[in-house]
Amino acid sequence: MNTKDLIIQELEETSEPLLTEVLDFVRFLKFKHIQEIRENQEDLDDSYQALIEAKEKGTISLKAFKEELGL
Repeated sequence: MNTKDLIIQELEETSEPLLTEVLDFVRFLKFKHIQEIRENQEDLDDSYQALIEAKEKGTISLKAFKEELGL
C-alpha cells in the first residue's frame, strides 16, 4: 500500500472534528511548501545575479560577498 492509500484509510476511520484539523494541517503544509519553493527561487535568482555581476565587475573579496549576503 502506498502512502496516499494509507492516509485515505486513516481518514476513513477518523471523526469529523479531527478531519477539520487534518484539513487545516494539510493546507498549512501545502502553503509552507509553496513558500519554501518561492524562497529557494529567490535565492537562485540572487545567486544568478551575483554571477552576472562577478563576470561584469570581476571578483570581489569574501568579506564583501558575505556582507552582500547579509552573513
